[in-house]
Amino acid sequence: MSNTQQHSMSNKIVSIAQTTKNLDDQVKWYCENLGFQAGKREILKGNWFDELLGMQNAVVDKAKLHLGEEELELWEFQNIESLKQNNYQGEMIPADSKSNDLWFQHICIVVSDIEEAFTKGANKAVQISSRPQTLPEWNTGAANIKAVKFKGIHGHPLELLNFPKDKGDDRWHNDNGDLYLGIDHTAIGVSDTKRSLQFYNGILGLDILGQGTNYGTEQDEMDGLKNTKVLISTLRPNPHGIGIELLDYQLPNQERRPRINPKPTDLNEWRIILSVNNLSELYGKIATSNLPQSFGSIVSIPDSTWGARKACRLRDPDGHALILIEE
Repeated sequence: MSNTQQHSMSNKIVSIAQTTKNLDDQVKWYCENLGFQAGKREILKGNWFDELLGMQNAVVDKAKLHLGEEELELWEFQNIESLKQNNYQGEMIPADSKSNDLWFQHICIVVSDIEEAFTKGANKAVQISSRPQTLPEWNTGAANIKAVKFKGIHGHPLELLNFPKDKGDDRWHNDNGDLYLGIDHTAIGVSDTKRSLQFYNGILGLDILGQGTNYGTEQDEMDGLKNTKVLISTLRPNPHGIGIELLDYQLPNQERRPRINPKPTDLNEWRIILSVNNLSELYGKIATSNLPQSFGSIVSIPDSTWGARKACRLRDPDGHALILIEE
Protein backbone atom coordinates (compact mmCIF):
# COMPACT_ATOMS: atom_id res chain seq x y z
CA MET A 1 0.00 0.00 0.00
CA SER A 2 1.35 3.43 -0.91
CA ASN A 3 1.86 6.20 1.65
CA THR A 4 -0.95 8.17 -0.01
CA GLN A 5 -3.38 5.28 0.33
CA GLN A 6 -2.32 4.62 3.90
CA HIS A 7 -2.49 8.28 4.85
CA SER A 8 -6.08 8.48 3.64
CA MET A 9 -7.16 6.11 6.42
CA SER A 10 -6.27 8.43 9.35
CA ASN A 11 -6.69 12.20 9.64
CA LYS A 12 -5.21 13.22 12.96
CA ILE A 13 -4.86 12.42 16.63
CA VAL A 14 -7.62 14.58 18.11
CA SER A 15 -6.44 14.23 21.70
CA ILE A 16 -4.79 11.97 24.24
CA ALA A 17 -6.95 10.85 27.18
CA GLN A 18 -5.48 9.94 30.56
CA THR A 19 -7.32 8.19 33.39
CA THR A 20 -7.05 9.90 36.78
CA LYS A 21 -8.38 9.38 40.29
CA ASN A 22 -8.80 13.01 41.36
CA LEU A 23 -9.78 15.24 38.48
CA ASP A 24 -9.68 18.56 40.32
CA ASP A 25 -6.17 17.96 41.68
CA GLN A 26 -4.93 16.70 38.31
CA VAL A 27 -6.30 19.71 36.40
CA LYS A 28 -4.73 22.10 38.90
CA TRP A 29 -1.36 20.32 38.75
CA TYR A 30 -1.16 20.34 34.95
CA CYS A 31 -2.11 24.01 34.78
CA GLU A 32 0.21 25.19 37.55
CA ASN A 33 3.26 23.09 36.66
CA LEU A 34 3.12 22.41 32.92
CA GLY A 35 1.42 25.43 31.38
CA PHE A 36 -1.89 23.82 30.37
CA GLN A 37 -5.12 25.83 30.16
CA ALA A 38 -8.34 24.33 31.53
CA GLY A 39 -11.12 23.94 29.00
CA LYS A 40 -14.52 22.28 28.71
CA ARG A 41 -15.68 19.89 31.40
CA GLU A 42 -18.46 17.37 30.78
CA ILE A 43 -19.98 14.08 31.97
CA LEU A 44 -19.76 11.10 29.61
CA LYS A 45 -22.43 8.46 30.21
CA GLY A 46 -25.25 6.54 28.59
CA ASN A 47 -25.74 3.36 26.61
CA TRP A 48 -23.45 4.60 23.83
CA PHE A 49 -20.64 5.15 26.32
CA ASP A 50 -21.09 1.73 27.97
CA GLU A 51 -20.94 0.12 24.54
CA LEU A 52 -17.93 2.16 23.49
CA LEU A 53 -15.90 1.16 26.56
CA GLY A 54 -17.31 -2.37 26.80
CA MET A 55 -18.49 -2.03 30.40
CA GLN A 56 -21.68 -1.35 32.36
CA ASN A 57 -22.78 1.85 34.09
CA ALA A 58 -19.74 3.83 32.97
CA VAL A 59 -19.79 7.45 34.07
CA VAL A 60 -16.77 9.69 33.46
CA ASP A 61 -16.14 13.25 34.57
CA LYS A 62 -13.98 14.55 31.71
CA ALA A 63 -11.88 17.71 31.67
CA LYS A 64 -10.25 19.03 28.52
CA LEU A 65 -6.87 20.75 28.82
CA HIS A 66 -5.24 22.84 26.09
CA LEU A 67 -1.55 23.38 25.36
CA GLY A 68 -0.68 25.16 22.13
CA GLU A 69 -2.68 23.48 19.36
CA GLU A 70 -3.06 20.18 21.23
CA GLU A 71 -5.53 18.74 23.73
CA LEU A 72 -5.19 16.43 26.71
CA GLU A 73 -8.27 14.84 28.24
CA LEU A 74 -8.42 13.79 31.88
CA TRP A 75 -11.00 11.12 32.76
CA GLU A 76 -12.17 10.31 36.29
CA PHE A 77 -14.57 7.38 36.57
CA GLN A 78 -17.56 7.88 38.87
CA ASN A 79 -19.89 5.25 40.45
CA ILE A 80 -16.99 3.61 42.28
CA GLU A 81 -19.18 1.15 44.22
CA SER A 82 -20.84 -0.01 41.00
CA LEU A 83 -17.42 -0.47 39.40
CA LYS A 84 -16.29 -2.62 42.33
CA GLN A 85 -19.40 -4.80 42.12
CA ASN A 86 -18.83 -5.37 38.39
CA ASN A 87 -15.09 -6.07 38.81
CA TYR A 88 -14.13 -2.82 37.07
CA GLN A 89 -12.26 -1.17 39.94
CA GLY A 90 -9.18 0.44 38.40
CA GLU A 91 -5.63 -0.63 39.23
CA MET A 92 -3.04 1.86 40.42
CA ILE A 93 0.16 2.39 38.45
CA PRO A 94 2.80 0.17 40.08
CA ALA A 95 5.23 2.23 42.17
CA ASP A 96 8.17 0.41 40.59
CA SER A 97 6.95 1.06 37.03
CA LYS A 98 9.92 1.46 34.66
CA SER A 99 10.51 3.06 31.27
CA ASN A 100 10.89 -0.33 29.57
CA ASP A 101 7.67 -1.89 30.91
CA LEU A 102 5.23 -2.67 28.13
CA TRP A 103 2.46 -0.71 29.86
CA PHE A 104 4.62 2.43 29.65
CA GLN A 105 3.07 5.43 27.91
CA HIS A 106 3.74 9.13 28.20
CA ILE A 107 3.08 12.43 26.47
CA CYS A 108 5.97 14.58 25.28
CA ILE A 109 5.55 18.29 26.09
CA VAL A 110 7.69 20.61 23.95
CA VAL A 111 9.25 23.60 25.70
CA SER A 112 11.35 26.54 24.52
CA ASP A 113 13.76 26.36 27.50
CA ILE A 114 14.03 23.03 29.24
CA GLU A 115 15.92 24.21 32.33
CA GLU A 116 13.38 26.95 33.02
CA ALA A 117 10.40 24.70 32.33
CA PHE A 118 11.79 21.94 34.55
CA THR A 119 12.12 24.29 37.53
CA LYS A 120 8.49 25.44 37.27
CA GLY A 121 7.31 22.33 39.11
CA ALA A 122 8.42 19.21 37.25
CA ASN A 123 11.62 19.20 39.31
CA LYS A 124 9.50 18.64 42.45
CA ALA A 125 7.76 15.56 40.99
CA VAL A 126 8.94 11.94 41.25
CA GLN A 127 11.84 11.73 38.82
CA ILE A 128 12.50 9.15 36.13
CA SER A 129 15.55 10.98 34.76
CA SER A 130 18.46 12.02 36.94
CA ARG A 131 18.24 15.53 35.40
CA PRO A 132 17.62 17.09 31.95
CA GLN A 133 19.80 15.37 29.34
CA THR A 134 21.26 16.48 26.00
CA LEU A 135 21.50 13.65 23.48
CA PRO A 136 25.00 13.25 22.00
CA GLU A 137 26.30 14.47 18.62
CA TRP A 138 26.99 10.94 17.34
CA ASN A 139 23.27 10.20 17.45
CA THR A 140 22.55 12.25 14.32
CA GLY A 141 18.78 11.68 14.31
CA ALA A 142 18.43 12.97 17.88
CA ALA A 143 21.62 15.03 18.40
CA ASN A 144 21.25 17.98 20.79
CA ILE A 145 17.65 17.20 21.70
CA LYS A 146 17.20 18.01 25.38
CA ALA A 147 14.75 15.98 27.44
CA VAL A 148 13.78 14.97 30.96
CA LYS A 149 11.25 12.42 32.21
CA PHE A 150 9.28 12.44 35.46
CA LYS A 151 5.95 11.30 36.92
CA GLY A 152 2.73 13.23 37.49
CA ILE A 153 0.94 13.29 40.84
CA HIS A 154 -0.73 9.91 40.21
CA GLY A 155 2.33 8.22 38.68
CA HIS A 156 1.75 8.93 34.97
CA PRO A 157 5.06 9.25 33.05
CA LEU A 158 5.64 12.61 31.35
CA GLU A 159 8.43 14.17 29.30
CA LEU A 160 9.64 17.70 28.68
CA LEU A 161 11.59 18.13 25.44
CA ASN A 162 13.39 20.92 23.63
CA PHE A 163 14.22 20.61 19.92
CA PRO A 164 17.38 22.17 18.47
CA LYS A 165 16.83 24.41 15.45
CA ASP A 166 17.49 21.64 12.92
CA LYS A 167 14.90 19.21 14.36
CA GLY A 168 11.20 19.08 15.07
CA ASP A 169 8.23 20.68 13.35
CA ASP A 170 8.42 24.35 12.39
CA ARG A 171 5.80 25.24 15.00
CA TRP A 172 8.26 24.34 17.77
CA HIS A 173 10.54 27.14 16.56
CA ASN A 174 8.05 30.02 16.47
CA ASP A 175 9.47 32.69 18.73
CA ASN A 176 6.19 33.63 20.41
CA GLY A 177 7.60 33.93 23.92
CA ASP A 178 5.77 30.89 25.30
CA LEU A 179 7.63 28.48 27.55
CA TYR A 180 5.30 25.49 27.08
CA LEU A 181 4.52 25.01 23.38
CA GLY A 182 2.40 21.89 22.90
CA ILE A 183 2.33 18.09 22.74
CA ASP A 184 4.61 16.55 20.11
CA HIS A 185 3.76 12.87 20.59
CA THR A 186 2.71 10.08 22.88
CA ALA A 187 5.31 7.34 23.37
CA ILE A 188 4.31 3.72 24.02
CA GLY A 189 6.21 0.60 24.98
CA VAL A 190 6.11 -2.14 22.32
CA SER A 191 7.44 -5.70 22.33
CA ASP A 192 7.88 -6.16 18.56
CA THR A 193 8.51 -3.15 16.31
CA LYS A 194 7.68 -5.01 13.10
CA ARG A 195 4.32 -6.11 14.47
CA SER A 196 3.48 -2.66 15.81
CA LEU A 197 4.40 -1.03 12.49
CA GLN A 198 2.10 -3.47 10.73
CA PHE A 199 -0.68 -2.27 13.05
CA TYR A 200 -0.07 1.49 13.10
CA ASN A 201 1.26 1.91 9.56
CA GLY A 202 -0.10 -1.08 7.67
CA ILE A 203 -3.63 -1.01 9.09
CA LEU A 204 -4.24 2.43 10.61
CA GLY A 205 -2.21 4.20 7.92
CA LEU A 206 0.06 6.42 10.03
CA ASP A 207 3.16 7.49 8.11
CA ILE A 208 6.57 6.31 9.33
CA LEU A 209 8.70 9.45 9.64
CA GLY A 210 11.86 8.05 11.15
CA GLN A 211 13.56 5.31 13.11
CA GLY A 212 16.71 5.16 15.20
CA THR A 213 18.39 3.47 18.15
CA ASN A 214 19.27 5.41 21.30
CA TYR A 215 21.81 4.14 23.83
CA GLY A 216 24.62 5.33 26.03
CA THR A 217 25.01 7.25 29.26
CA GLU A 218 22.57 10.02 28.35
CA GLN A 219 19.79 7.52 27.55
CA ASP A 220 20.47 5.65 30.80
CA GLU A 221 20.18 8.90 32.76
CA MET A 222 17.02 9.93 30.89
CA ASP A 223 15.20 6.60 31.27
CA GLY A 224 16.39 5.72 34.76
CA LEU A 225 17.80 2.42 33.48
CA LYS A 226 21.21 0.81 32.99
CA ASN A 227 22.77 -0.32 29.70
CA THR A 228 19.79 1.08 27.79
CA LYS A 229 19.29 0.35 24.10
CA VAL A 230 15.95 1.37 22.63
CA LEU A 231 14.73 1.23 19.03
CA ILE A 232 12.44 4.24 18.45
CA SER A 233 10.02 4.51 15.53
CA THR A 234 8.15 7.77 14.88
CA LEU A 235 4.74 7.81 13.17
CA ARG A 236 2.20 10.54 12.43
CA PRO A 237 -1.22 10.62 10.73
CA ASN A 238 -0.33 14.07 9.37
CA PRO A 239 2.86 16.15 9.34
CA HIS A 240 1.92 18.70 11.98
CA GLY A 241 -0.24 17.05 14.66
CA ILE A 242 0.43 14.74 17.57
CA GLY A 243 2.44 11.65 16.65
CA ILE A 244 3.17 8.24 18.17
CA GLU A 245 6.60 6.93 19.15
CA LEU A 246 7.11 3.19 19.48
CA LEU A 247 9.66 2.34 22.19
CA ASP A 248 11.15 -1.13 21.70
CA TYR A 249 13.74 -1.66 24.44
CA GLN A 250 16.41 -4.16 23.37
CA LEU A 251 18.26 -3.59 26.66
CA PRO A 252 18.12 -3.93 29.60
CA ASN A 253 16.97 -7.42 28.79
CA GLN A 254 15.11 -8.31 31.97
CA GLU A 255 11.44 -9.12 31.53
CA ARG A 256 9.43 -6.20 30.14
CA ARG A 257 6.24 -6.44 32.16
CA PRO A 258 2.98 -6.41 30.17
CA ARG A 259 -0.44 -5.27 31.32
CA ILE A 260 -2.51 -8.29 32.32
CA ASN A 261 -6.25 -8.00 31.65
CA PRO A 262 -6.23 -4.21 31.13
CA LYS A 263 -9.39 -2.39 32.20
CA PRO A 264 -10.69 1.02 31.07
CA THR A 265 -10.56 2.22 34.67
CA ASP A 266 -6.85 1.45 35.28
CA LEU A 267 -4.76 4.53 36.00
CA ASN A 268 -2.22 3.53 33.35
CA GLU A 269 -4.98 3.43 30.73
CA TRP A 270 -4.26 6.16 28.22
CA ARG A 271 -6.41 6.49 25.09
CA ILE A 272 -5.30 7.78 21.70
CA ILE A 273 -8.33 9.47 20.13
CA LEU A 274 -7.68 8.98 16.40
CA SER A 275 -9.86 10.52 13.70
CA VAL A 276 -10.22 8.32 10.60
CA ASN A 277 -11.86 8.78 7.22
CA ASN A 278 -13.77 5.52 6.74
CA LEU A 279 -14.35 3.73 10.02
CA SER A 280 -16.35 0.87 8.49
CA GLU A 281 -13.61 0.08 5.97
CA LEU A 282 -10.91 0.31 8.61
CA TYR A 283 -12.95 -1.86 10.96
CA GLY A 284 -13.03 -4.57 8.31
CA LYS A 285 -9.24 -4.43 7.94
CA ILE A 286 -8.79 -4.72 11.71
CA ALA A 287 -11.21 -7.64 11.99
CA THR A 288 -9.48 -9.64 9.24
CA SER A 289 -5.89 -8.93 10.28
CA ASN A 290 -3.76 -11.61 11.90
CA LEU A 291 -2.48 -9.26 14.60
CA PRO A 292 -3.34 -9.80 18.26
CA GLN A 293 -5.68 -7.03 19.36
CA SER A 294 -9.12 -6.51 20.81
CA PHE A 295 -11.82 -4.21 19.53
CA GLY A 296 -15.45 -3.33 20.13
CA SER A 297 -18.33 -2.65 17.78
CA ILE A 298 -18.90 0.63 15.94
CA VAL A 299 -21.07 2.89 18.10
CA SER A 300 -23.10 5.99 17.23
CA ILE A 301 -22.00 8.79 19.56
CA PRO A 302 -23.14 12.35 20.35
CA ASP A 303 -21.37 14.73 17.96
CA SER A 304 -20.64 17.05 20.89
CA THR A 305 -18.10 14.58 22.30
CA TRP A 306 -15.30 14.66 19.71
CA GLY A 307 -17.13 16.31 16.84
CA ALA A 308 -17.74 12.81 15.49
CA ARG A 309 -20.71 10.58 14.66
CA LYS A 310 -19.25 7.09 15.07
CA ALA A 311 -16.54 5.49 17.21
CA CYS A 312 -15.10 2.18 18.30
CA ARG A 313 -12.59 1.08 20.90
CA LEU A 314 -9.43 -0.76 19.98
CA ARG A 315 -6.26 -2.11 21.58
CA ASP A 316 -2.96 -2.50 19.79
CA PRO A 317 -0.90 -5.73 19.96
CA ASP A 318 0.60 -4.66 23.33
CA GLY A 319 -2.71 -3.59 24.87
CA HIS A 320 -2.48 0.20 24.45
CA ALA A 321 -5.94 1.73 24.00
CA LEU A 322 -7.27 3.77 21.10
CA ILE A 323 -10.66 5.18 20.25
CA LEU A 324 -11.22 5.52 16.51
CA ILE A 325 -13.72 8.21 15.52
CA GLU A 326 -15.25 9.27 12.22
CA GLU A 327 -16.29 12.90 11.92
